[in-house]
Amino acid sequence: ETATHIFDLMEKFAGYGFNKSHSAAYALVSYQTLWLKTHYPAAFMAAVLSADMDNTDKVVHLIKECRAMELAILPPDVNRSEYMFTIDDADAIVYGLGAVKGVGESAIEELVRVRNEGGPFDSLVDLCCRIDLKKVNRRVFESLIRAGALDSLGENRATLTVQVPMALKMAEQQNAMAEAGQNDLFAMDAPETPAANVDTSVLPQRDAWTDDLRLQGEMETLGLYLTGHPIDQYERDLQALGVTRLAAIQEMKVSRERGKQE
Repeated sequence: ETATHIFDLMEKFAGYGFNKSHSAAYALVSYQTLWLKTHYPAAFMAAVLSADMDNTDKVVHLIKECRAMELAILPPDVNRSEYMFTIDDADAIVYGLGAVKGVGESAIEELVRVRNEGGPFDSLVDLCCRIDLKKVNRRVFESLIRAGALDSLGENRATLTVQVPMALKMAEQQNAMAEAGQNDLFAMDAPETPAANVDTSVLPQRDAWTDDLRLQGEMETLGLYLTGHPIDQYERDLQALGVTRLAAIQEMKVSRERGKQE
């Protein structure tokens, strides 16, 4: 009889005790995160994106949330981005290099370290000459180019892609000469950067990729279309046909349901 009584008490408590303790903790966390999201939206979303940057599906969802909050999403850039998502100002989030597919953590750490020590990169050759090519290989360069992270170092992504092999070869030759001391023997004044003695005029040039190819590269490396969308070219035609976006239909549905409840 005593055991049954004790069990009945335990069973009754189990029906609300566990839930109550968790509800209190969740309420506190919800209040804290809501306060941060309200007063520091860019910093909050950058932190959330960094926490889930290994999950492409979550990143895509969070990027949509950022756009709904009217926060600017700045593309990845080797001269500005860190490994994590960061903020540029109160309303702008800088894409983290760690969210670019095909680029390892050691490669990103090398890029950021060299940039912090020697300043921004001036060109693709300058980048190749200054970093440790054992940590940042050709495949990493190609992923960074398709993601748009090297846009500030060249005319366009197509040109950067065809220049990578020759730029890497130039960097290897320049580094070999520097190690052998030839710069000191034949140059009165040492160049400011390892790439200063490299003739970049021989690098090939290409016309820019089409929008479809550019966006395809972003999808493959970022998991989303960052600088546009393939359907943008049909925007006028769709408007003329009176086509409604699925998101707009969903909003209409939610509003209608709320109206019925009220």
